[in-house]
Amino acid sequence: MTQIHMHHRTTTLEKTFSVAPNIVFDAWADLEKRGQWNSPSDEVTIRYTEDNFTPGGRDVSLCLVGDHIVAEVEGLYHDIVANQRIVYTEIIKSEDTIQGISQISVSFTETAGGTEMIVTLQTVALAGPDVLEEVAMGWTAAMDMMEKMLAE
Repeated sequence: MTQIHMHHRTTTLEKTFSVAPNIVFDAWADLEKRGQWNSPSDEVTIRYTEDNFTPGGRDVSLCLVGDHIVAEVEGLYHDIVANQRIVYTEIIKSEDTIQGISQISVSFTETAGGTEMIVTLQTVALAGPDVLEEVAMGWTAAMDMMEKMLAE
């Protein structure tokens, strides 16, 4: 019998923005803005097939390289407090295989110069330990793109 291993990691990412918490929060709540920054790289395009940014709501997005779907991400929002926090889970699938599942907690704290956003990823990788690094790298790149978008 083949033994299946799960790999776990908690990753905390922090980013400071020079804009108010409501502007950073809006980058999450507004689908058009989320589509601009929520990609793990310049080569990947995100296409949302479902968007319901409310507690109990679902997001479904396709990660595309060209016309090829490399992953489907299904998110379920559990708690949203405007300008303060977002808590949700997401399932990352490739074809019919679950690659990983993350609980994502996002906090927005007003600072003297703007907003500190902390994203905590609690991830279980079901398709090998590389998924953990890919999730962390993807989120780091997305947060960098958010910073660039909000600076414009």
